[in-house]
Amino acid sequence: MAEQHITYEEYAEKGHYQQSDWSRRWQNKSTGWQMQQVNPVLIQCYESHLKKDQDGKSNIFVPLCGKSLDMIWLAQKGNRVVGVEVVEEPCHEYFKEHDIKYQVKSLPGIGKVMSSQVEGLDLHIYNCDYFALTQQILGFAFDSVWDRASFVAMNPTMRSQYVQHLHSLMATNASGLIVTLAYDINARLKPGPPFCVPDDVLQHVFSPYATTQKLSSSSITGQRIARFPNLTSMEESVFYLKFNQ
Repeated sequence: MAEQHITYEEYAEKGHYQQSDWSRRWQNKSTGWQMQQVNPVLIQCYESHLKKDQDGKSNIFVPLCGKSLDMIWLAQKGNRVVGVEVVEEPCHEYFKEHDIKYQVKSLPGIGKVMSSQVEGLDLHIYNCDYFALTQQILGFAFDSVWDRASFVAMNPTMRSQYVQHLHSLMATNASGLIVTLAYDINARLKPGPPFCVPDDVLQHVFSPYATTQKLSSSSITGQRIARFPNLTSMEESVFYLKFNQ
């Protein structure tokens, strides 16, 4: 019997994940995408690609943040850090697990925002749908975005909408870093996050809103790929984003 091969377009059409799917994964603690350390790429590239100036703080966006340790690290650098997470439980857990006193404010019709009350730690998590967050709600625009696990989690058919909305949240001359993953799509015939994002797909989706520059590429090894039993290789790439005015 001949092997079945699907096109990338067919793969993208199969990729559908709902809020209930994410809620179930948090409840079941099936959160293999969560890193137990600050992302090495962020540490390596922060000074050169995210930090805006020597003295003033930046407004940095971490979309689909989950319980990323990167947010605390960025806030400790003196930045105002904003994450957005649609599932409520991990938002509360994040502040409690790190012993950060926080305040919860209701946003009628949208969700909630949880804000650090610790002096010198300007950290906020909006518990709402990504697409519900606007500059009007925030009261400001973002200088930078750190997208380590958001774009690869977004349903492929919603990528253009995702990037368009991201652009609407960014300030003039904003920039950012995005991490993508690529692998043999025929080894995962039931597509799900993290979705495969070839370089040309990323560049095509972002092209109306930002220029992209590939900074690095490396192979995923060890436990990070072991959780995908049918995959023998996976490539992680890092891109620098420069948003159009």
